[in-house]
Amino acid sequence: MLTKTTRAFALALLDIGAIQFGDFKLKLHDKHPNAPLSPIYIDLRLLRSFPDVMDSAILVYRELIGELTYDCIADVPTAATPMVVLLMHDLRIPMISPRLAEKGHGVGRRIDGSYREGQIALLVDDLITTADSKLDAICVLERNGIRVNDVVVLVDREQGGAEGLSKRGCRCHSALKLNEILNLYRSMGRIAEDVFERTVDYLERTNRHSKRF
Repeated sequence: MLTKTTRAFALALLDIGAIQFGDFKLKLHDKHPNAPLSPIYIDLRLLRSFPDVMDSAILVYRELIGELTYDCIADVPTAATPMVVLLMHDLRIPMISPRLAEKGHGVGRRIDGSYREGQIALLVDDLITTADSKLDAICVLERNGIRVNDVVVLVDREQGGAEGLSKRGCRCHSALKLNEILNLYRSMGRIAEDVFERTVDYLERTNRHSKRF
């Protein structure tokens, strides 16, 4: 169920062009080039240019996090990094950043920030399609003695990412699911019926495949 906060945020995403409809390649096409083109594209990197919508995102994160247990917050670089910085400052909770690529200079650390082994990190990203980038970040954190129990995202595209995290033993918490967003836009007349049907059909077709795109 959408809350007042998530509903306002979903509408703001459409207003600023962070959600677009058409034919788009996604990151998943790097691994699955024959996957159907997506009729919807979600670009939450745009939020950094809209302070009011960024404020709304932080409220959504705070509502989503609720009573989760963690010692620090970790971002999945780099789309979510500006939001996690603000969230860290707002909550007064330390932030760390796993490096997804090897650092070839300095002390060669794989995690930016101060941490200690045995801590629990709350992993934060903007959205989830497949779980690949989240699993990469979790791997870096766990190799350095940091446990990840929960992952929070603003939007779940409902294309297998949450299930992938569950198989890894991590719970995925999303503020908005793509079907919820589509139904909201449709109910308010913000998208045409054919756009709604085409996007829902895409989700159903991709989710029927044994290999989730």
